[in-house]
Amino acid sequence: MSLPCLQADQALRYELLGRLRVTRGGVDLTPEQPKLTKLLALLLIRAGETVPGDKLVAELWEQGPPRCAVASLRVYVSQLRKILNEPRGTSPISTTSPGYILGVSGVKTDFQDFEALYTRGRERYGAADFLHGSELLRQALSLWRGPVLEGIHGSLEIESFVAVQEEKRLNCTELSIDSALALGRHHEVIEDLQGLLVQHPLREPFHRQLMVALYRAGRQGDALGAYRTARRMIREELGVEPGPTLRLAHEAILRADPARLEAAGVIPAIR
Repeated sequence: MSLPCLQADQALRYELLGRLRVTRGGVDLTPEQPKLTKLLALLLIRAGETVPGDKLVAELWEQGPPRCAVASLRVYVSQLRKILNEPRGTSPISTTSPGYILGVSGVKTDFQDFEALYTRGRERYGAADFLHGSELLRQALSLWRGPVLEGIHGSLEIESFVAVQEEKRLNCTELSIDSALALGRHHEVIEDLQGLLVQHPLREPFHRQLMVALYRAGRQGDALGAYRTARRMIREELGVEPGPTLRLAHEAILRADPARLEAAGVIPAIR
């Protein structure tokens, strides 16, 4: 694939927060063959590290590798190099004993951008700069186009990476909602929280946030009902009572006591 001269020095951009996508200067270079996509994902999540050939073989062929697996891996790496090669002919993929490495020089990824925005947002939240922090956290979450590496299955390495990134996404979401609550935007987050709890019914921070949002919206009865729902789900699924933070929030709402809400980790809304 030839690229316009103006794009010759533009770096590859890899996007993993959704379906895998590779672009250079706005040109889509994403491989279409499933094995190539999976191979690229495996090299990307270990970028800068040597990934052993036998590890790649085991991850690429989930049902057990064929006899020609090593030779096939070499062919896939060669095809991937042709797709990713720089206009000057250099490749970001190097062969290095005992396997292959995707170089990190010039690499740009959406999950690195997410990490940077999330870290800055968390810092601003910690400094009580909720307005700036909220904007940074929203920008971080806007990078997600869907589930991490959507459509790529059958790899323990990838599944582990996906689990870590999805947990970061949920933590970022929680912090974004806490920022909104601190800014007095409780009306804005109620529907979002109800949707999140359909997807994550046992995640106690979302239950706490929904209770607080409802309470601050003048819906004390609904807030107490939300706690009863949370308690029933947790007891039925896990056989335990809700955690102390959720119980403290319930007690504070029951008594209409803002000071007790602060003891439950809820920051007073800015007026």
